[in-house]
Order: sequence, then C-alpha cells, then structure tokens
Amino acid sequence: MAATLNFFRRGRNFLPLFLFLWGCSPSSDWQVSHQKGSQKEFNSSRLSYPIRDKVNGIGVEMVNVKNNLRTYLEVHSQTIPPYKNNPKEALIRLKTDEKTIHGIAHRHEGGQRATLPADLQEILVDNLIKGSPVTLELIGYSTTLEPCDFALAYQEMQKAPINIPIQLPFKL
Repeated sequence: MAATLNFFRRGRNFLPLFLFLWGCSPSSDWQVSHQKGSQKEFNSSRLSYPIRDKVNGIGVEMVNVKNNLRTYLEVHSQTIPPYKNNPKEALIRLKTDEKTIHGIAHRHEGGQRATLPADLQEILVDNLIKGSPVTLELIGYSTTLEPCDFALAYQEMQKAPINIPIQLPFKL
C-alpha cells in the first residue's frame, strides 16, 4: 500500500510534463466533413486546410460533389489582386520539390476567394498524396501545405456520408 502511495506522489511531479507533451502532440491539419443532401446526388464532402497566418496565409478547401472535385483558395485580410486588371482572374504559383508552375485561378466576387484550375489541382493532390509539401502563392499571400495525413483525409473525403437518421454530437 505504501509503495502504491509513493508511486502516485512521485507521478504527480511528472503530471505537468505529461500534460505539456500531450498538448504539443501533432494533430492533422486536414479536416474532413460530409454533408448529406436530401437525395444521394446532393451529398458533398469537404477537405480543408485552415489558414495559419490570418494576414498573409491562404486557406484551402476541397469540395467533392457528384465525384467532381473543386479546390478553393481563400484569404482573410485583403482581396486577392486581379490578374492584368481582370477582376475574374488571379495569378497563382504552385511550388513543389521538383518545379514551380504558374496558372490563372478564377477569382470570385468580393476578391477573397479563388478556384484553382483543374491542372494545378491535379498536381497539388498528386504531390500531397506522394508525401511532398506544396507551396501555394497568390500575390501577397503564401502557404505551405504539409502532406501529413493528407492521403488518409483525402481517402476519407471520397467516402459517402454515413446514413444515420439522427445527428450525433461527434464524428464516427
């Protein structure tokens, strides 16, 4: 009995260290959510990578509806500058370990959101699945997407939402 009591007394000294290390454990930045529609063809899935730097960062959101994937880029502080004074276009630079690619994204009304073109979207997904980080740059904004857990989250996004007649307060 005394030995057990001494163990708990000594363990109390390690509690702050344990809590610190547990709080610093890495978690996936990629977040998956499913939205069930009134009919099967209206179901959608979303995979997002939140903005780390609210001033100069870029948030990424991939939306899958009817097996049609779209990748949206969003900023919070200012508008994305239009490309060559065209309010519907924005210049995007995608950097991988192997190369840098420039493209034109569709700039949305309001200027804080843009849709990545299909060819850059394919390069982005392929590199992240392979485990290579990808840097996205818009004029004045930049973010590096880490591939940690991307392949698993992307696979989860491809799945159909679970058909449960009630809303649960947690994810399955």
